[in-house]
Amino acid sequence: MVTIYPRPEQLAEATAQLQQMAANAMTEPGCDYQTLVVSDDEPGCLTMLEKFVSRAAWDEHMETEHNKRGNETLEPMLAKPSVLRLYTEA
Repeated sequence: MVTIYPRPEQLAEATAQLQQMAANAMTEPGCDYQTLVVSDDEPGCLTMLEKFVSRAAWDEHMETEHNKRGNETLEPMLAKPSVLRLYTEA
């Protein structure tokens, strides 16, 4: 799960970028799902929900060219750094 804080004036552009990144991730064999949601409690805060078949599949995702390019494009649109949280099913 990644919590993302776009600059208010770039919210629409950041949302479009993140939706494209999610679509790209869904083409990867190890990605079960990746979807962008909006916070009801914190306007302007976005969260990318991701589930990969394994930590190794997520690690591979992080090294894909489309993910690296997507994050480089997104970076200047952010008001502050994103917060990554990794979870394992109980």
